[in-house]
Amino acid sequence: MSILGGHRGEISLSELLAALKALPWKNDDDAAAIARALGFGLAAREVDDAPPPTPVIFDHSQPSSPQPPPQIAPPREPGWAIPPIHKEAEELPADALPADLAEQQAPEGDAPSTAPAWLHAGYDLVEPEPGVAAYRHALLPARTARGVLSAALASWRSGSEIDVAALTRRVAERCLADRLPLRASPSLHRGCQLLLDFSDTMVPWWDDLRDLARQAGAVLGSERVATFHFAGRPAEARRRQPHSRRIETWTPELGRPILVASDCGICGIPGTQRAPREWRDFVQRCAAADSPLLILVPWSSGYWPRDLGLHPQLVHWHPATSAAMLRRQRGLGHRVAR
Repeated sequence: MSILGGHRGEISLSELLAALKALPWKNDDDAAAIARALGFGLAAREVDDAPPPTPVIFDHSQPSSPQPPPQIAPPREPGWAIPPIHKEAEELPADALPADLAEQQAPEGDAPSTAPAWLHAGYDLVEPEPGVAAYRHALLPARTARGVLSAALASWRSGSEIDVAALTRRVAERCLADRLPLRASPSLHRGCQLLLDFSDTMVPWWDDLRDLARQAGAVLGSERVATFHFAGRPAEARRRQPHSRRIETWTPELGRPILVASDCGICGIPGTQRAPREWRDFVQRCAAADSPLLILVPWSSGYWPRDLGLHPQLVHWHPATSAAMLRRQRGLGHRVAR
């Protein structure tokens, strides 16, 4: 390191020559091999002093071949043109040529009328061979699902702690109320409406949609989660009522959070500026019911529609999404929903 000048990060030409000189070479062949390895053994190509011959463009000593006279098309008669006359096909000779082909008889059992034995056989279910299923990365890992869903579905309600800031402001304004102001805290007591998009564009994430339904039920309790299914049109979401065969159509509930997992109809097209009309109408219905709306989108923010307004909160549905990110986005601070 003393030859190369320490840890400066740069090597000058003099230092390189000093390092080459310090190499333990024994003879001229070793020195030439080291120089060639470092690119110093290149030599310029020998150049002949004689100028290169001028390429021959045209040899005047050779006689030029006569050019055919240009073909002049006959003048066209005015009016409709006569279609070109095709030559008649030549007739084939009437004598048949001799051939050595012999007629082959079909083997017995292979006649077209004989059906294979398996055609009319009964249906046998073939069980799949046991094996190891391919590992799948979940969009919402189990280690972060509880924190992410708690931050996503929390709603505000009056807590048990006194709001000191509000109380100080009222004292300063000489406007005391009969009851002390309580500090609002995030809570999961309202549960949620879970809308899952099982459309064709969401086929790669169907397993993640089922995982999300199970995780939401584990965090909030199955009795507090109303799971609806739809295909592209969220306002047409439906579900089968528990312990009944009746089909229930989705409708927003006053103040109840709504969690939607969908691609918002963007179909993976980047730069999509406008969402389909049914999505804008859906957002307006949720805003009219004062229901917090959070949409999990499996595409990054560059694909999101820009005309859904400020009411819905779009979140990138990704394994790296954390509860801290959602609390900052929703203004929950560091308070955890309970």
